[in-house]
Amino acid sequence: MSGEPDAMLATFFHWRIAPDRRAAFIEAWAAMTHALKRHGSHGSALFDRGDGTLCAFARWPDAATRDRAFADVDAADARRVMRGAIVEELARMDMRELCNLWTVAPEARDHA
Repeated sequence: MSGEPDAMLATFFHWRIAPDRRAAFIEAWAAMTHALKRHGSHGSALFDRGDGTLCAFARWPDAATRDRAFADVDAADARRVMRGAIVEELARMDMRELCNLWTVAPEARDHA
């Protein structure tokens, strides 16, 4: 990204989801996230914008780890369900982390 191979990578996604496939998308997204965590991902969070679209923010130690994880992960069913539910990909942005002041909230939960 910026010539700094050890920089934390974050990817932001924004999708329009078919309303009748929303629950299946959320379940598949969670399954994919768990599978990617076994390959080096620092996890992801999914957000509802309230307008029929969902956003996700995923964190990786670096782009190389992310690329290897997507090449190696065995989550074909989850990937198929997610792709089938996405009506439109509105945004995807890779970003290099500059400062991280987040904490894990006590009420953080896993819906999978």
